[in-house]
Amino acid sequence: MNSTTSSYWYLASYPKSGNTWVRLWILELQRLAALKSAILRPEEALLYSQSSLSSSNRSGFSPAFRGWLDDQLGVDSGLLSFAELDLIKGRAGELNMIFAESERYHKVHDAFISPDSQQRPVVSTKNCQGAVYIVRNPEDVVVSFSHFASLTFDQCIEILLNPTAGLATNPSVGLYQIRQFLGSWDRHVHSWMSQKEIPVLIIRYEDMLNNSCQTFKSIAEFLQLPNDDSLIAGAIANTSIDRLQAIEERDGFSENTTSGTRFFRSGRQGEGARTLSLQQRQQLSAGLGEMMRKLSYEVID
Repeated sequence: MNSTTSSYWYLASYPKSGNTWVRLWILELQRLAALKSAILRPEEALLYSQSSLSSSNRSGFSPAFRGWLDDQLGVDSGLLSFAELDLIKGRAGELNMIFAESERYHKVHDAFISPDSQQRPVVSTKNCQGAVYIVRNPEDVVVSFSHFASLTFDQCIEILLNPTAGLATNPSVGLYQIRQFLGSWDRHVHSWMSQKEIPVLIIRYEDMLNNSCQTFKSIAEFLQLPNDDSLIAGAIANTSIDRLQAIEERDGFSENTTSGTRFFRSGRQGEGARTLSLQQRQQLSAGLGEMMRKLSYEVID
């Protein structure tokens, strides 16, 4: 098997924490690198891997796609319980791990293990080179999640504190995805940070905003991507929130399943501190404070 096409990485995060931005930045970095090396003529650039930001809003492969999992398992995953799926889905794909270049960076929202997985990873680790785990201040996650899912702040806080929380848990919605176990925000972070199966690079969303070039360079080096400073800076500029909003406004975005909302809404830091009540911030700190301190986020007593 060709190791250049069988190896892959995970871009993991709790929802609304920035892994879609990283995925799109990777696609743009690859496009710019191909242009610089004359692999592509300028007029061909928009066709590169059919993944240019302006020609496609595809944000990458995810092992949560039900169709892919059904193909790998040879059964209808809808017939299996969540517990049955979590026991076996970490082995899905082990016999067929050859990916196109643009499909080697897999978006994941699952916690690394679930209560049903018997301490086994719920994602495949065979041939995996590692994971970039993006973490964001849970106060800002609440605000972003609230706008995306049309939920109140209190409902989102309840989700972040819920040890059994998950995505696509209602069989009547999210049918193209399987259930993804999240757990509480702090346990989700811990599950990826503490695992020893694959290398992991922990990246704070706030550092992606405030120290962009150095932070994205460390991501590029970890993922074995082109790490030329000018290419990295160009890809950052081309995936700014303003540009992503303009593309979404013009072309839509495939991951936005909520009518009337934007997937790329704000991306700012500190919205939680400005918009949540003191009581709501204290509630988050009381439940998540230990991990928040570890990641240098403000804890409200």
